[in-house]
Amino acid sequence: MENKYKNFSDFNCDSRYLAEYVRNNTIGMSIAQQIEYARKVYTKDLLNSRLTIGFLSDDVKNMLGSNAKLLNFSMDNMIKNRLSHPEVTDEDYAKIVKIIKSPSKYYRSKSGYDVILFKEDEKYYKLVIKTTRNRKENFVKSLHLLNKDRYNKY
Repeated sequence: MENKYKNFSDFNCDSRYLAEYVRNNTIGMSIAQQIEYARKVYTKDLLNSRLTIGFLSDDVKNMLGSNAKLLNFSMDNMIKNRLSHPEVTDEDYAKIVKIIKSPSKYYRSKSGYDVILFKEDEKYYKLVIKTTRNRKENFVKSLHLLNKDRYNKY
C-alpha cells in the first residue's frame, strides 16, 4: 500500500468527495451494495492509498500483538466508514489522533486482531483498530459515535 497522503486534511477531503459520489450514484441501495459499488468504480491503487494518522501506545501495540506502532487509515476503510456512519463528522475523524493518544478505556476484541479504544470528549467515541495477520501494520477499522448508555456498557 502506498502512503499517498501527507496530511489529514487532504485525505479527509478526498474521502468525503469519494463517498459522496458513491452515495449520489447508489440511491436506494443498501450500505453493503454501496461499498461494493465503490470497490468497482475506484481503482485498487486509490482504495489502498493511506494516511499514517498517528502512533499506538506500547499498551495498545502489545494488546494487538503488533510489531508496528504506526496507525494507518486506508481510503477503502475511510469510504466504507463514511458510508456506514454518516453521522461521524470531519471534526470527529480529526479526533482520532487524540483518541489514540489518550483513550478513556480500551480492550482487545474477541477476534484478537482488533483493539477498541473509547474516548469521552463532548461526544462518546468507539475507535476500532486492527492489525494485519502478519502483525506488521495497523489500521483504523472504524469510528463510531455512541450514546452515553452504550459507552457505559463497555
